[in-house]
Amino acid sequence: MRTLLATGALLVLASAIPGRARAEDGCANPKTTYDKTYCVAKLFLESDKELNQVYKDLKKAIPKPVQVKLTDVQKEWISYRDTTCESNGTINVQCNFDVNKTRTEYLRDRLRECKTGHCQEEQIGKKSW
Repeated sequence: MRTLLATGALLVLASAIPGRARAEDGCANPKTTYDKTYCVAKLFLESDKELNQVYKDLKKAIPKPVQVKLTDVQKEWISYRDTTCESNGTINVQCNFDVNKTRTEYLRDRLRECKTGHCQEEQIGKKSW
């Protein structure tokens, strides 16, 4: 729920950025703090979508008991991410992006192992952070 609220807040923030920043999409060379925030928010939202897709794909590739472990450890990871990337009611969007990216790569590695027939189930339910 907090993730949904945070994502909603980021979308509101991104939509409030002046039209110039969005129209030119100057993320290759952001010039203002607003431009930088907008660009990092875009990266975070994309990383969140990618993380969710890799998580779903991995969950489909593993047996039910391991799915339960994955769900449990993912809930713990979300708590870790939220605690790590939030301070005094402010979300550090760059931190969210970085932590998402790291977790996505970990889950993608587990998915790749499972797809090749070398699924390491004990690694799937393990804290990786």
